[in-house]
Amino acid sequence: MPSGAVLNNEASHQVSMSQPMTRGSRMPLLVSVVVIILIAAAFGYYYETASSNISSLNGQVTSLNGQVTSLNGQVSTLNLNITGQDSARLALQASLKEASTTIVSLTNEAGSLSSEIGSQSSQVNSLSEQVSSESSQIASLSSVAYLSVETTLVNNQEYPLPVNGTTTVTNFTVPSDTAGYLQISGTSSTPIGIVVCYGATSQSQCDSSISSYYLLIFAYGGSTFNIPLMAGPIWIIAANIHAGTATLTVNEWT
Repeated sequence: MPSGAVLNNEASHQVSMSQPMTRGSRMPLLVSVVVIILIAAAFGYYYETASSNISSLNGQVTSLNGQVTSLNGQVSTLNLNITGQDSARLALQASLKEASTTIVSLTNEAGSLSSEIGSQSSQVNSLSEQVSSESSQIASLSSVAYLSVETTLVNNQEYPLPVNGTTTVTNFTVPSDTAGYLQISGTSSTPIGIVVCYGATSQSQCDSSISSYYLLIFAYGGSTFNIPLMAGPIWIIAANIHAGTATLTVNEWT
């Protein structure tokens, strides 16, 4: 191509670039700018809304973190309380176990003591009965050994004595629970015999042959005799050969 033609083409291109744009050529640019503005506005609105939400959420997170911290404190306190309560519970269980062991031991000991007391009570009752029986025997023996009750059956009574005769001095009945003796004393003007007949209920029975009797011989002057007191009827007579008189006293000692 000739150099002149090239120059002409470059000149013509420069002329075409320097010409102003038409309305049709500016429309896409305006649309792009509007879209960018809308996008920026939307982004700004979204950013503001999101920032507000984020701030609110951050506040909620902070509040929740505070609550979590408070709850963690409460949990720690409760754990300490639980630990303390567990220790107290274990101590209480140990005390209860020890108390139960002590109660069982004391119960066994009480049972043993109750058995021993029962055995000793039986022995005491047996000994009490034995003491009571022996006391009764002692009282009975004492009443014999230390006779202190005197009953006068005949008091210085004078009896006329016929020749070869028998005279009733007195008669009486001794109760079965009475122990003691008879004391016969007196004087006579002639020798006499005093016959104490056990079991006789009349002078004739005493005059006849009776297996159980005492014969007491009174000489001149005075005499005193003690004879056993036996339960049942007793008849006392005076027998003599020569006539005379006798003054007699009969006492019962029980």
